[in-house]
Amino acid sequence: MPTCNRISRRGLIVFASIVPLFGWGLDATTVKAVAASRQTPIVEAVRKVQPSVVSISSERKAASTTRWPFNAEESQRPRVNGMGSGVVVDSRGYILTNHHVVDKVQGIVVRFHDGSVVAGRVLQYDEAMDLAILKVDTERSLTPIAVGSSADLMVGETVITIGNAFGYENTVSAGIVSQLNRNVTLSDEQVYRNLIQTDASINPGNSGGPLVNINGELIGINVAVRAGAQGIGFALPIDDVKASAAEMMSTRRLAGTWHGLIATEKMTPNGTQVYLTDIQSGSGAQSAGFQKGDEIVKVGGFPVSNRLDIERGLLDAKPGKQVEVIVRRDGVEKEIPLEVQPLARSTVSTGERVWRLLGLKTTPVGAEYTAAASDKLRGGLYVQSVLPKSAAARANIARGDILVGLNVGDRHWETIHPDNVIYILKQSESVGATTIQYFIIRQNKIYPGMLELTESLLTNLHR
Repeated sequence: MPTCNRISRRGLIVFASIVPLFGWGLDATTVKAVAASRQTPIVEAVRKVQPSVVSISSERKAASTTRWPFNAEESQRPRVNGMGSGVVVDSRGYILTNHHVVDKVQGIVVRFHDGSVVAGRVLQYDEAMDLAILKVDTERSLTPIAVGSSADLMVGETVITIGNAFGYENTVSAGIVSQLNRNVTLSDEQVYRNLIQTDASINPGNSGGPLVNINGELIGINVAVRAGAQGIGFALPIDDVKASAAEMMSTRRLAGTWHGLIATEKMTPNGTQVYLTDIQSGSGAQSAGFQKGDEIVKVGGFPVSNRLDIERGLLDAKPGKQVEVIVRRDGVEKEIPLEVQPLARSTVSTGERVWRLLGLKTTPVGAEYTAAASDKLRGGLYVQSVLPKSAAARANIARGDILVGLNVGDRHWETIHPDNVIYILKQSESVGATTIQYFIIRQNKIYPGMLELTESLLTNLHR
């Protein structure tokens, strides 16, 4: 007879030793066959995604309140534990999560599905999109998540979340896409646009984790829940996320180099493909002979299915060494060697282009110049002079202002180098736009404004 322990509180019986759980005397082969018969597409998708999902824990100082002395030492303030989730986007240890998960935290700890734990650090963040890139240093190669598209999402289709819900790691839930293009305002400072609404459970701790489709492809980053409601959660659509992630992981940001490839994604019957919409003047891409319309197939051995893959493929590239890029031109694959250039070479010529296009002469400044307006800014472009009757003059930008950001549609970009301005203006989202929103710091306050994109400006931009 099997032995058992009785728990009288709820009348449960727990067997301490019993015939194996999966069957009374069934052999291992039979057990596997029975389990295989229950394997659904959701089970397969979860198995595919789980190695790429991480749990994130951290500490942050509690906010000061009137219950604490105004002159209290920093070490006297209590600490609170934070939790969230993330997804591996590159095998070298790059992890994508929400900015609010790692904002102003200390001691970031990343736990993988297999139970291993590694310290993490914040590399880049995009506060407006509420995204951040973490880096972990590990000797093993990580499993990046398969990135899909949110362009073809259907209301009612099955989606899955995995994350650190309420601290319960690797929690899986499934549901459907409830609606698309939702706008959610949490505060005056945080407005989310174009969100995916889902009834798949999103709880505290799920933030930064994946929303995936039935094929195990990342189609959103979980970001918010509706307080007091059940079955209403929201995720950032992956097509918006990819644009921000590509900027955060750009060679300009992480390696101090530039390549000059301006690309966009297109949905085709064969999946998402990446095409060049422009090549920056004076860049290594221009010297190498890339052309508008080239389809980027591989960069440095990385298969390319989105703009982020271009940056990943060039991230370890060094000036003076060529990286092989495979393009498809007129239906024929062609190998083109590309050499990145130091960013310092581009800032002078790009600064001159900003002057000619917008009438702005600027110089980069660090976070110490912008901290009084916001401690979350990394710097900006100090306006040294404004050309009379220029686009900048018509937009009321003045000498002494600090240009800290540009918005193209729902995309939010920081401007800490002159080449950022040109890069933003050349994005596919800018095509057909007549205005672009800017943000400046004036007298230690942030002010928005609108910059007119005239036909002559756009023509000169692409010369």
